[in-house]
Amino acid sequence: MKRESMRPGGSGSDPFDEFVAARYQALLRGAYLITGDVHDARDLLHDALARVYPKRAAIRDPGAAEGYVRRTMVRTHVSRWRRTRREVLTSALPDGPAAQEAERDEQLAVAMAGLPRRQRAAVVLRYYLDLSVAQVAGELGCSVTTAKTHLARGIKALRQELEPTRELVGRER
Repeated sequence: MKRESMRPGGSGSDPFDEFVAARYQALLRGAYLITGDVHDARDLLHDALARVYPKRAAIRDPGAAEGYVRRTMVRTHVSRWRRTRREVLTSALPDGPAAQEAERDEQLAVAMAGLPRRQRAAVVLRYYLDLSVAQVAGELGCSVTTAKTHLARGIKALRQELEPTRELVGRER
């Protein structure tokens, strides 16, 4: 009895494609049992099939193809698990530039919330939305002089709130 090889070509249809069509549901059930989630199971199975497909010519026994796919699914799942296990999710940010930037952003948000409504609006329009002073005045419905006053007072209040140590250092000299 001659065994059919998993090599492509020859009879017109790929034996690996026939194997996948015949065993897809069983492999999907196995992937579900490995992952515990339907969507992750489909992703895992498709990744495993994509990894095995280029090597299908090396599979001489069609019965061994399922073992190759199952082993690939398990190894792929373990690799993903190890990769995500290294990602530690915490509520606190780690020390470093990103943490310092996030802390500054939070301090700025608190300081901005402490500004009067029109000063806050003027600062946002001018420095975050990059509008000119005349455009800020138009948006606020006031004169250019009043808009400049709101901006000056808002910036002064933010500086006092965000840079208290700079003022102390300047006084010590």
